[in-house]
Amino acid sequence: MSIAERTGGSSPRDGSAEQATGSGCGAPAGGIRVTAGAGRQAVVQGHVTSSGTPVPSGYARLLNSDGEFVAEVPLGEDGGFTFYAAPGDWTLRVLAPGGVRVERAVSASTGTITELEVAV
Repeated sequence: MSIAERTGGSSPRDGSAEQATGSGCGAPAGGIRVTAGAGRQAVVQGHVTSSGTPVPSGYARLLNSDGEFVAEVPLGEDGGFTFYAAPGDWTLRVLAPGGVRVERAVSASTGTITELEVAV
């Protein structure tokens, strides 16, 4: 069963998203990038950069309003990440080489793609 099928969204095969490749925690590197509308999903996605250059190694984590870990994806080659989140307030935590840890508050809304650019 695909992520989209588990969450009730559209399948990446319908052209609305493209899947990045990767290894590690089991999630595809960068997550499944949304390239069209969010539909019934609340999407949080973006890129991690250092001095304007993508950070291709590291992880993006999503924490709930209590600071509890909810999800993690390895960063894509372009420093990208994507989460399909429940509507509400979240914390995005980026972990990158060299002990870098950056957090950003983010709100997710159904039918919306929330874009974040995170400089480390």
